[in-house]
Amino acid sequence: MSEQAQNNNQQMIMIALAVIAVLLAAIVGVMIWQQTRAAAPAVPVASAPVATDPAANPAADPNAAAPSTAPSTNSGTPNQAAPDPAAFDVSGATKVAKGTPTDFVTAYYEACDKGDWAAAYSMLPADKQQGQTPEGLQQQVEGYSVQSFSIAGSNIEKDKATVIADQVTASYGTFENQWTFVKKDGTWYVASKAVTGMK
Repeated sequence: MSEQAQNNNQQMIMIALAVIAVLLAAIVGVMIWQQTRAAAPAVPVASAPVATDPAANPAADPNAAAPSTAPSTNSGTPNQAAPDPAAFDVSGATKVAKGTPTDFVTAYYEACDKGDWAAAYSMLPADKQQGQTPEGLQQQVEGYSVQSFSIAGSNIEKDKATVIADQVTASYGTFENQWTFVKKDGTWYVASKAVTGMK
């Protein structure tokens, strides 16, 4: 084989190696970008084990860690109005023991974050507790990779309230959860909890 043929072969090998290196770098870059994009939390990530609440829809209702700041009331854009307090039947409804509806929703996600499944379960709306147990909630919740939660907004009126909570997951994106409450005889009750969108 002539010297020129050997040089041409070496050049071809070097070009092929350079192309392979560029392709590998591009693949690694895309993988890192996807992981970073999926893992970027809306608020700082909690250091405690993180959990979720798929009581309504196991594939689309995760919960997470405590928020870093308290939101103001009468902010956010609720998707659904709270039910009419006059028509809401409080018998069997989950009662807000203390604080505001926003405090209640925050306490719910904090209970999930701490692994206090009995407390989290007891805070679900009555219809979400049907056919569920604290252990069942734990099994569903631990299947998610939730990184954080934040209260995205709330609208608290005289006898109705809506609280929006965002949950950031590594696998599914950010879920918007809407909690609705009614107030009867000075006591707040949980009317509903639903996933109302993804971000």
